[in-house]
This record gives sequence, structure tokens and C-alpha cells, in this order.
Amino acid sequence: MDKDLKKVVILLAHPHIKESQANKALVDAVKEMDEVAIYNLYELPGETAFNVDEWSKIISHASAVVYQFPFYWLSAPSLLKRWQDEVFTYLANTPAVAGKPLLVVTTTGSESDAYRSGGKNHFTVDELLRPYQAGAIHAGMVWQTPIVAYGMGTAEAGKNIAEMANQYKQEIKELIGKGNAGNNW
Repeated sequence: MDKDLKKVVILLAHPHIKESQANKALVDAVKEMDEVAIYNLYELPGETAFNVDEWSKIISHASAVVYQFPFYWLSAPSLLKRWQDEVFTYLANTPAVAGKPLLVVTTTGSESDAYRSGGKNHFTVDELLRPYQAGAIHAGMVWQTPIVAYGMGTAEAGKNIAEMANQYKQEIKELIGKGNAGNNW
């Protein structure tokens, strides 16, 4: 499962990635990059509980962590929360994540104007992602500005996906360049 212990670990939480346009395109933009390991939490073989020891090794070696998911009901799909409860709760109290960047990459069905005060969803994506930011800060991680591909349910979806895929690739390159070999604890 360790995928040769890469510098950037992407935790993909998408229950139907093969049918996805947006998240699949984002993954495709970075999956061939050296030093990137992508773990789709929904495709891990037969796990009823996450192996904290195995994940500790993976995350300790990494220099950055990425949560990638479609914005379901103003949050991530449930398996990312389960990973946080079972693995991140433990890691947050160790040097494994301290000082490492945490980047959230997400996609929305609505256009960006829907995510503002007075908009259809009444809150900005930054406001809705506060629990992830708070968790990162609590664990001593460095919160990164989220990458949000808006409007996947609109006529602009293709253009937005292409722009965000390029931005994602650039951000991952920067995270690879910033990192060291990870913590050896």
C-alpha cells in the first residue's frame, strides 16, 4: 500500500471516480508526476478499518498531504471523515504531520457566485472548509489556499476543469519542491 513512499500523498475521497469528469481530470493531471501517490479511499482493498501503522508510515514520509473530493452536501464524502477519525486523530498528536502543508482540492456543482453571502449556498467555500483548516492548525500543519473547481454542473464545466487541472499540477509541483524527505519518527 505504500506506493514507494512519495512526497505528496493525495487522499482521494470519491466513491465513483470512474464516472467523474472533474475529479478524474484533476487526478489525471497529477497522477504521473514523480513523488505523488494517490490513494482513493473508496478503492482500498477490503479495509473495514484503516491501518494506523501503515498510514503513519506513509504520512510520516510525505512532505505534504492533499485531500481531494467532490463537495457533497457542503463537505467531503464520508470515508474521508472516517479516515480522519481513525488515522488523522492519531497522527495529529505526533510529529508525523507537524509543519507539513495540507491542501484541499474540491469540486462543486454550482458556480462560484453561489458560494458567497447572499448566494444560493449563503457561505463561501473557505467558510465551509473551516473544519479542515481547524484540524490542520490543531495538528500543526500549514493550511494551503484550497483549489476549487466551481461549476461542474454548468456550461462552463469543461473550461473550469481545464483551468483547475493546470492550477492543481502547478501547486503539486510547488509542494514537491518545498518538501524534504519527511519526518522520521
